[in-house]
Amino acid sequence: MTEYVNMIYPDSSLNDYPQKLCNYILGRFFKKQGKLLDVGCGRGTHLKCFSKNGLECCGIDLRNENINEFVVKCCNIEKEKIPFEDNSFDFVYSKSLVEHVANTDNFFSNVFRVLKHGGTFVCMTPDWKSQMYHFWDDYTHCHPFTRKSLRNALIINGFKNCDCEYFYQLPFVWNRPMLEIIPKIINTFTTQSMKWKNRKEMNGEDRKLIRFSKEKMLLSYGNKI
Repeated sequence: MTEYVNMIYPDSSLNDYPQKLCNYILGRFFKKQGKLLDVGCGRGTHLKCFSKNGLECCGIDLRNENINEFVVKCCNIEKEKIPFEDNSFDFVYSKSLVEHVANTDNFFSNVFRVLKHGGTFVCMTPDWKSQMYHFWDDYTHCHPFTRKSLRNALIINGFKNCDCEYFYQLPFVWNRPMLEIIPKIINTFTTQSMKWKNRKEMNGEDRKLIRFSKEKMLLSYGNKI
């Protein structure tokens, strides 16, 4: 599966986007020091970014990526329990994992179990409505979500104060909501093929401003009360 990771998810630690994203998530949702679990931590990029802000970080993943700086345990979230005790973490974070999980109730219920009372869960996944044309290009995708379905999944599994919103992977709009008009205009006046410099689907270097104006994520969050 290492070849899959290298093909689908090029090493994002080579740019500053992961650190900007983790800074934003921490500042908006976590807001204090504590212990964080990254579910589907992959190479550990986000573990490193969150730890730079003073959080104590642990991770789980299906594969062992030999991340020596953190406690990382192997877990098949489809059918296994997260290998940590109940009420262990102040924060649980997961990006681009739940769309790969068929048994999502096991995923959400286990996150709820290991989260402390008063803790916060943040989950990010592709938005089906804006990515439906190429969602299945990744053959390991099995569970698309809409804004409504992801929010309901959190509520059904016990989370409170839940919401789910569209999220542009464009840092310049995160703290300036009025600037969201820019990706909306770009999305309206560009085609799918214009996301790629050689205009062939999923082939060649992407034009990030166009691509991430058209491909929204879902950002959901909830608390364990």
